[in-house]
Amino acid sequence: MQIGIEDYPGCLEAARLLIAARESGVAGPRLPAGCRPQSLDQAFAVQQRTAQLLREERHDDIAAWKSALPSPEKAVVAPIYASTVAHAGAGPIAARTDVLRIEPEIAFELAQDLPARAEPYTEAEIDAAIGGARLALEILGCRYASPEHASVPELLADHMFNLGLVLGPRIASPHTVPASMAITLSMDGVQAEQHAGVHPNDRPKAGLYWLANFLRGQGLGLRAGQHVITGSYAGFLDVPAGRELELAYGDLGVLRLRFAGPAAQPSA
Repeated sequence: MQIGIEDYPGCLEAARLLIAARESGVAGPRLPAGCRPQSLDQAFAVQQRTAQLLREERHDDIAAWKSALPSPEKAVVAPIYASTVAHAGAGPIAARTDVLRIEPEIAFELAQDLPARAEPYTEAEIDAAIGGARLALEILGCRYASPEHASVPELLADHMFNLGLVLGPRIASPHTVPASMAITLSMDGVQAEQHAGVHPNDRPKAGLYWLANFLRGQGLGLRAGQHVITGSYAGFLDVPAGRELELAYGDLGVLRLRFAGPAAQPSA
């Protein structure tokens, strides 16, 4: 699947509407027909315009990416902004709802830039740029009140359901991440569910390899310090705020955290 950047007359309006909707935290209608992206190329243009606006007007830069190998039906590529990245060990994580939908993932951290260039990056070059990896959770959500009515380009423009990223402890090596491992969720010290976790792309770094060369081909790139998540090991899990949560990732480690729902947060 080939994706490019196709600017179009409604691109700026779409980006501003998506930013406003996400900041409000209220799911709403589809983008107006006059600014709605009609192709994946236009959707990626909205992503890039959104990134530009957030960087220039709110000093909110791209801190991470989500990516997966593309299929004939869809492409999974979306920036994750610094304002939506939290560290599990820093204390309760503010949440807008009392139940959150999360995906257990591995976040690869870059220690070197992978900038735009003419020739493709080899897997060995990308491996050399990876400085570490962490247990991680992607927080899911959508700004559309009826996401099933939204088109694939609209969902891609809106960052493919991503509402944030939680970074957990580092793992021993980013180069020995397994393709499968048990995912165990416990709440307040009691096991709640267990999954025979399998990475959707078989090779956990495959989405990173694709992303580095996709961005390179668009005149963009990855930067040192950014994280990249490449797919969930257990689909999605619904977890409550206000509980002590533990997710065990096979033998890699345990991510511990607690979400603070709306009722637990001080009023403005």
